[in-house]
Amino acid sequence: SLITMGYRDVEMPDGTVKRFFWTPKYDPRFPSYNQGPKCQQYFIDFQKCMWKKGEGYKPCDWFRHHYEHICPASWVEKWQDQIDRGVFPSKQLLKWQNKYPQAPAVEEE
Repeated sequence: SLITMGYRDVEMPDGTVKRFFWTPKYDPRFPSYNQGPKCQQYFIDFQKCMWKKGEGYKPCDWFRHHYEHICPASWVEKWQDQIDRGVFPSKQLLKWQNKYPQAPAVEEE
């Protein structure tokens, strides 16, 4: 399904595609309307999940689903590039990576 910020195109059983507006539920960690900190935290939580559980671990998609819907694509591209180069500026993520060994990728069933 095609995902753009706030919208999701879902293929229905009859083959037609419907567009739904979607936003994450209220998160008490982020009570303000500024979505920037929430967006970055979901991205970091996704990276932490993938690190500890392995790439392809399905429950990690919950975090990915959330950050894809509230983060501007340019932010995600920048952060992903930084992750790939090993220069993503997050002490939280570095502590996580130092605390836990990186898990191998999950095999597709």
